[in-house]
Amino acid sequence: MATQIITDGSTDRVREAPRVVLPDNPGLFDERAARFAQLAAGHPMGAYLGLLAQVCRGQHAALGARAAVPVPAAALEQSRAFGMPPLSAQAHARSPTWRDDLRQIAGTVRAEAPAPAQPTLERLQALDDAAVESMADRLLTGNSLDEDAAFVPFVGAALQVYFGRQAASLAVADVSRCDVATVCPVCGMRPVASIIRVGGEQASLRYLVCALCQTEWNMARVKCSSCETDKGVHYLSLAQDDAADGSQAAVKAEACDECRTYLKIVNQDKDAFVDPCADDLATLALDLLVDEQGFARSGPNLLFHPGSG
Repeated sequence: MATQIITDGSTDRVREAPRVVLPDNPGLFDERAARFAQLAAGHPMGAYLGLLAQVCRGQHAALGARAAVPVPAAALEQSRAFGMPPLSAQAHARSPTWRDDLRQIAGTVRAEAPAPAQPTLERLQALDDAAVESMADRLLTGNSLDEDAAFVPFVGAALQVYFGRQAASLAVADVSRCDVATVCPVCGMRPVASIIRVGGEQASLRYLVCALCQTEWNMARVKCSSCETDKGVHYLSLAQDDAADGSQAAVKAEACDECRTYLKIVNQDKDAFVDPCADDLATLALDLLVDEQGFARSGPNLLFHPGSG
């Protein structure tokens, strides 16, 4: 159920904040590219974050280059009637246009990428369609191989563009009955992180952000995004220069003692430019800290392959 907020201070006029927010911002990937570039400056992983800024610029160009493919009427009907995600990440029959997105992203990055990245991009562009589709299937099911690692940011980026474009073509009514709170109501993928928004209808509310299609859906704060308990939920962060206890950190790990998982939560009130995907990858040191305490990450970042080590 959507969180209710009062807009004018009265008790008889209450507006419901949106439960689901579809990814209809055409500048999303351009804004993410700017955030990656900002985070790259002086960062120990600066070269990698800078490369991802280029990837996001490629995503922005690809997003506007093609139109969404019509979603099958049967999928929409099942979603409206039974609450099933209409663009199931694992069951949806992807249009070949997603491979056009991949080729465009790889081409955009290759035109600007430093020499060390060129061989990877050359090998990626040489793969046949079957190999690329197989890699995409593994990425979407969380079974990527170590040999996929160098290609994951590009394949993941193309899948984000394709599924995001498809999601934006829907109406909120198409997914309003999808009530499994821990997965995306549009594609069924787990969230990459959650975000506390500032301003507008979403102000001060927590939204989970889909790792794949970028759809956001509301979940109450201090509630595990994996098992939905409100017991044993606590927050871990890296010490900040302005607060040794990390209280002013814009990025924290929300860890659950019940299911022993965690997911990061980013707060726009602490940093207006924070981005769930970019800031997640810029704080991998936090993942190591939480992992050392015995918590497993509950959602993926499709621009990163964690490896099997």
